[in-house]
Amino acid sequence: MLAAVAVLGAGALAGCGGSPEPVPTGEVSPGSTVTPPRYMAMVREAVAAARAASIRLDALPDAPTPAQAKRAAPGLAAAAARAELAARQISAARLDDQRLEEQRRLIGPLYVGFAAALRKAAQGAAAGDITAMAQSVNQAAVQAGRIYEAAAPAPG
Repeated sequence: MLAAVAVLGAGALAGCGGSPEPVPTGEVSPGSTVTPPRYMAMVREAVAAARAASIRLDALPDAPTPAQAKRAAPGLAAAAARAELAARQISAARLDDQRLEEQRRLIGPLYVGFAAALRKAAQGAAAGDITAMAQSVNQAAVQAGRIYEAAAPAPG
């Protein structure tokens, strides 16, 4: 069901690569400077949250029943919680690396919107409201596309 959320998994984010830092789970104080590897770990966690949501949505049939949506709700809620934490971290952090800081400034608010849409999708699923879930998934897909576009390398 609407696998466009997985667009984040394409790996187009600047600086992705190298040996990964552990997944950051703690909050980042607003304005805290983080290292590029820490920032990339936050971004990888945000991408993992998008993939987790996509997996749960792809497991649903094209026309899910309210009961099927309710069964998917806990997984969507977990993916939304991961996305929300990553969005808070990305939004709060600052980087000395100006290329990554510019990317962070662009994608931070988009991740917040993405996480909010995932949360609404999970709430719609929990209520068995297929229409609300589908609308929120569409909003998440739009945000994912915007993140992908904002993170794409500039044409050279």
